[in-house]
Amino acid sequence: MSLERLQAMRSLLKSEMEKSETFSLVLEKTGTKLQEINTKLLSLEADVKVDKWRSLPFSDHIRHTIAPISAALRVFATVQELERSLMSCKDVLGYVSDVKRLGEALKLLSSSCVLALTWLEETIQFLSENGMPEDHPCGLRFKTSIKLLKELQMTEARAYLSGGSLCTALENLETEFERILEEEEVLSESNMRKLKTIIKRLDAHCVPSYIKIRTRVIQKRFENGYLHKTITEDDNVQDNEGDIDQWRFDMEIAVKEIYEFESKLCYQVFEDVGEEHDVPLRCFGAIASNSGLLQLLRFGSRISKCKKSPPKLLKLLGCFSTMDNIRTEFNRLFKGELCSDIRRETRELISNLVKGVCEIFWELPCQVELQRPNNPSLDGGVPKLVSVVTEYCNKLLGDKNKPVLSKILEIDLGWKKEKYQEEILIGHIYNILREIALNLDAWSSSSKETALSYIFMMNNHSHFSGLRETHLGKMMGESWLSAHEQYRDYYAALYVKESWGKLLSLLTIKSQPARRKRARESIKRTLQDFANGFDEIYTKQSDWVVEDERLRWKICQAMVRTVVPRYKSYLQSYIMLLVEEDPMRPGNDLSYTPKGLEMKLKTMFQSKEETERTYKCSHFVNKVMDLEVTQNSHLTFEAI
Repeated sequence: MSLERLQAMRSLLKSEMEKSETFSLVLEKTGTKLQEINTKLLSLEADVKVDKWRSLPFSDHIRHTIAPISAALRVFATVQELERSLMSCKDVLGYVSDVKRLGEALKLLSSSCVLALTWLEETIQFLSENGMPEDHPCGLRFKTSIKLLKELQMTEARAYLSGGSLCTALENLETEFERILEEEEVLSESNMRKLKTIIKRLDAHCVPSYIKIRTRVIQKRFENGYLHKTITEDDNVQDNEGDIDQWRFDMEIAVKEIYEFESKLCYQVFEDVGEEHDVPLRCFGAIASNSGLLQLLRFGSRISKCKKSPPKLLKLLGCFSTMDNIRTEFNRLFKGELCSDIRRETRELISNLVKGVCEIFWELPCQVELQRPNNPSLDGGVPKLVSVVTEYCNKLLGDKNKPVLSKILEIDLGWKKEKYQEEILIGHIYNILREIALNLDAWSSSSKETALSYIFMMNNHSHFSGLRETHLGKMMGESWLSAHEQYRDYYAALYVKESWGKLLSLLTIKSQPARRKRARESIKRTLQDFANGFDEIYTKQSDWVVEDERLRWKICQAMVRTVVPRYKSYLQSYIMLLVEEDPMRPGNDLSYTPKGLEMKLKTMFQSKEETERTYKCSHFVNKVMDLEVTQNSHLTFEAI
């Protein structure tokens, strides 16, 4: 009976071994060998259960072997189910959950295979010790089963290889992670939940991807050609004004919006990772250092080193103001070792801005003085240098620039261990004006035309007295402004006297020859000489400039008041002689009537178009200005 059982077992094992060999060939050639393993082991389990009574002496050992094999097969079935689920899952959170379960199932499968193998190996050893031959079909089948279980044990390792189920699933998670990070609404509640769930599964593997994606997102915001522009010490700041304005805008947006948002995102995404590892800080530092901020800072330094000029000072003030406005956010955001390069570049930029501003500011009086030999072409108007410098000083003293300039001077003096006081700034502005005054005195003295020099001085004093409502005027004070008003009127009076005094001396009333005809000829010559002299003065001064319209009107009224009454008085004194010559049209040969003379005087210092409009105007507004003329005196700007 025992022999019959052994023959039956042998026949069964032989049959199963043939099946195992066929299964092994399929396993090597196809990608579904794991399913084949499952089938064969299930067959083994069933056959052993059916025929265990035939091998009663070994039934206990075989029965104990079946349990771990069955457990391994059930785990393998779960693995297959999870793999199918991953292929059809569309929900990110569900997908992450299945990936986590798949990883756990694969680990359990590996440990189950180890247990089953242990039991199989112990059973084979027991059977061998109890007389089972080496070539016994039962032992051979168990050895084949061991081979198949070891193959099954490799399922977890293969799942992590390229193309494996778990590797593919993790790659899909990383792709979804990167896609979410590129969305504009990355901070939405839904996206944050997805990101945190993925991070829990990917763990540290997601940090490099996070840095790469967020760096790329910011770099797209800074795709500006000017950041790579070459600027040398010979370049003028005016040639780069547009780039500088764009830089200021980009720098403020970068710190207050882009990197502020980036820091918030880092800390929210990685808040569950734990700050003890400084993951948020390290991620932000890596992103900030590689996304374009260093290029922004270096461009600012290049601007600070271009050619020195007054316009550059104003631009550097604007750049410093921008950096000062973002200082609080900057110090809060860019900390940590990975931001050390950013902090170093920032210190260098601030140093360059301070030095650039101070170099130009302290040299301003000297720059004005250097223009003294360059006499402007005098037309009586305010030289461009004067208007430009006063406007420049107004800008420096403006509400936007003065606080920034004061702070820069304070920093510069602090580096030199000196104390800053506002009087330093005010005194330096005064020095600039003093050099302008010296220039004006020199240019006025160089003029060969005395009347023109008076017009020149009058216009410039008028320019300074008109600064009352400006920052510069308020700084210099009311007494300074009033002094310029007085000198303006003084030079206006000197101009009238110088221009018309000699001509009016022709109209002196004196005794005429006894003979009427000779007397009339003398009067007519005098009037003709006066007319010629008037025309000469008018023509010569037609290109002279009186820039202030109110001042021009006052000058014209002063000339009318000075010239017309004398002319009218002269005519009235000799009108009878003129009537005797031509009773019907007395004074027919006169070049000017008093009214015509008045109209022409009122068009002095006007453009051709304005003169034509004046002659067409039917109404004249007459104002009187009393000027006291001081003879043989000379005042200078420096005396103010």
